[in-house]
Amino acid sequence: MTKLSIFITLLLLLFSPLVFAKVTASSRVQIKPEHSGAKNAGQIEYFFKLFDSEQNKNITDQDLNESHTQKLHLIIYDAALKEFNHVHPTFNNNVWKAELTLPVNGNYIVWAQGELLDGAELMSSILLQIANGQVENPLLPLADIRTGSDKQTQLELANTKVRAGRMVMLNFKVTRKDGLEPIMAPYLGALAHVIATPTSGTELLHVHPMAGGAPNTGMIHATFPAEGAYRLWIQFIERDELKTIPLSIIVYK
Repeated sequence: MTKLSIFITLLLLLFSPLVFAKVTASSRVQIKPEHSGAKNAGQIEYFFKLFDSEQNKNITDQDLNESHTQKLHLIIYDAALKEFNHVHPTFNNNVWKAELTLPVNGNYIVWAQGELLDGAELMSSILLQIANGQVENPLLPLADIRTGSDKQTQLELANTKVRAGRMVMLNFKVTRKDGLEPIMAPYLGALAHVIATPTSGTELLHVHPMAGGAPNTGMIHATFPAEGAYRLWIQFIERDELKTIPLSIIVYK
């Protein structure tokens, strides 16, 4: 485990009590891909093992508790913070397998999240290169963009000012372009899942909003550890479809 990874872990523990409330296991668990080198873009079967250096063994599905209805979460995004996958690997024949959709070339960060049987949080990351696909997304600065959509579904995040190291409460509202009433349903045991990362991509916040005063509203409680721009992906079920809406915010000192 690198010094950078340990530093990231300490930041998350110090500044994000609602994100990772339990002791992190990221210093003891490593992602080990079955095959090294770049992967061809498109529909990808990604095989890997999770090695627990404390137990000196590979982690199986029997070594994990369910966390938000799944044994393991895999979150993947590219360096430009445009491409995004949130999938749930399966365990078979002593290896984990994730089915990814990555049509665009580039360098990606893969995060594995779960909960070990002793209650420790599994949190580990590795780089993945994608080639022979669509042209790599350019690295562009993130602006403060708090409204986005997925097909007919729209989400607007409150303009509340966000400061580094301070708990913030961000209200949001879901509407539809076609005028229909939005119908929300739980996704993986929560109202929604919010994945956030700074422009470096080297930190990950994963929070679960509280329900708001109306069925189409919610509130995100989070602490952003440092100033700068952050990409947010907000995922929820609306009218029986999974929606993923990318937004971005600026965090001030």
